[in-house]
Amino acid sequence: MRDVIVCALRLFKAIFNMSTSTHSPDFQSPAEALVWLVQMGADEIVLEQAVDRFAESAKTVPSAAKPMATPAQAVATTIPMVDVSGLNSITEIITALNFLDNHPLKKSATKLSFFEGPEQARILIISDSPRKEEDRSGLVFADKARLLISNMLTAIGLKLDDVALMNLLPWRVLGGRAPNAGEVTPTLPFVRRAVELLQPQAILAFSALPGQYLGGADASIQRQRGKWIDVMGVPLLSTLHPEELLRTPTLKRQAWRDLQIFQEKLK
Repeated sequence: MRDVIVCALRLFKAIFNMSTSTHSPDFQSPAEALVWLVQMGADEIVLEQAVDRFAESAKTVPSAAKPMATPAQAVATTIPMVDVSGLNSITEIITALNFLDNHPLKKSATKLSFFEGPEQARILIISDSPRKEEDRSGLVFADKARLLISNMLTAIGLKLDDVALMNLLPWRVLGGRAPNAGEVTPTLPFVRRAVELLQPQAILAFSALPGQYLGGADASIQRQRGKWIDVMGVPLLSTLHPEELLRTPTLKRQAWRDLQIFQEKLK
């Protein structure tokens, strides 16, 4: 065994002496080289068992990185869910929403647009989110959209002043895009609590978002139309948003059929 060590040390010394590096060790004896090797951690030449270096290196490979959260998920996780069980009126809900300062849409909104109308109304109309006109006025529906909604309700024997109006999301989404899940989710407890307090006979939803988030329905308005959705024991029917009807008047025929279905439910 001694001869093996001596041979190995001589081999190391020969390698070191051939090195062109100015920092290469220059040992005067095998003993000096042995001390240096021990200090460097090479205290064994031949181990009793072979070492699988591939397996050792695999242990140091970092595990697969967890997928990064989407912007929507990131927003939802940064907004703590509020206990709304102690809110006993629409006024209290609105006050609580006004204190939801960490919601990103609130920072760019002009006014909160959540609810208007009588709290004793038997019909609740839910829209998705305020547009530019509603953001300025604080109304749920404003300008041409409000006039169209009023005419649509009149056609089925209802008056705008007799129904409750509410937005799923009380702040405007800039850029005209659809709200994402991270923006809608933090406001859902407030909307659900409002439905509990109002106890409407039926809900008419303008756009697919209310049915999607409150009743787990399909995200497509065309797949929701004509189908009643249960929302906390209250029947909800979805139809096209007035903004879409104003942009594409030919769709008013579809909306009229939805209104007739809604009217039948009230009889």
